[in-house]
Amino acid sequence: MQTPRIPNHAFPMEIAPGTFILGNYYFNLFLVAGSEKTALFETGVSAGVDQVIGQLDALGICPDFLVVSHPHTDHITGLPGLKACYPQAQVLAAQGAVEFITHPKAEPGLIKEDRFISSSLMASGITPGRPSLESVPDLSGHTVVRESLDLDLGGGTCLTLMPVDGHSPGNLIAWEKEKNILLCSDSLGFHYPGRGFWPLFFTSARSYIDTMDMMADLDPDILCPAHHGPIQDKDVPAALALARQTTTDLINRVVQETGDDQALANDLFAESYKDEFTLYTRSNILSCNRLLIKRARETQG
Repeated sequence: MQTPRIPNHAFPMEIAPGTFILGNYYFNLFLVAGSEKTALFETGVSAGVDQVIGQLDALGICPDFLVVSHPHTDHITGLPGLKACYPQAQVLAAQGAVEFITHPKAEPGLIKEDRFISSSLMASGITPGRPSLESVPDLSGHTVVRESLDLDLGGGTCLTLMPVDGHSPGNLIAWEKEKNILLCSDSLGFHYPGRGFWPLFFTSARSYIDTMDMMADLDPDILCPAHHGPIQDKDVPAALALARQTTTDLINRVVQETGDDQALANDLFAESYKDEFTLYTRSNILSCNRLLIKRARETQG
């Protein structure tokens, strides 16, 4: 059954004492507040920056940490606006994020995608607060997270940043142990709320599954993908199992396919490019499906 879209007026949503979801239905950011400091996990898209700033103003909070979950367009193009508004905040990103974002091929695709997302949000009724980006975000001066890092926010609130593999270079998830909340970004795939996940193993299918198994071992009470709202309580184990099964099913499908990979990529595109995924360019999602085929075939080695 399809989960209803979360209305804009519901944000910021407090999902546990001191833990909020900011942004909008499509792009979720997570504010974790302790007694001394606050951390914002995810930086979203440029079109949502002013919406997030307004939500932080309503909460009376200026974040001390801005955490980039990974350097894909829809997770990093909000960073320049947030940095400008909160210059005192420490920016953190995993090792590999800078190399990805500064690659010569990164800028044209990132700018094109950010512009398209802005237009898509406008069409969906969410008015961008500023123009889309004209250059890639600047990560100079940020703190590189090379291994698990505890952000002590005070009052017993700790946000543990954990580098993980499988989805993207420079990928982080975060665990709020005291409340047993796992901020998983895209490491379970693209979250179609109430309908499952589309796998996103862009760097390694095997590592992606290992990351999912590690997250399942944490046994979270609340699971927070970066899109379309949280998964809570009794629904969490089923969601984790479904994401893993969907991934292994896709890998097996690719491995068993002996026909033309371009035809298979077209089939996967037709299956995946629907509903919330249409906020992204067709060329981007087609390229993503080609990459899934490549990574799935690498598991045969």
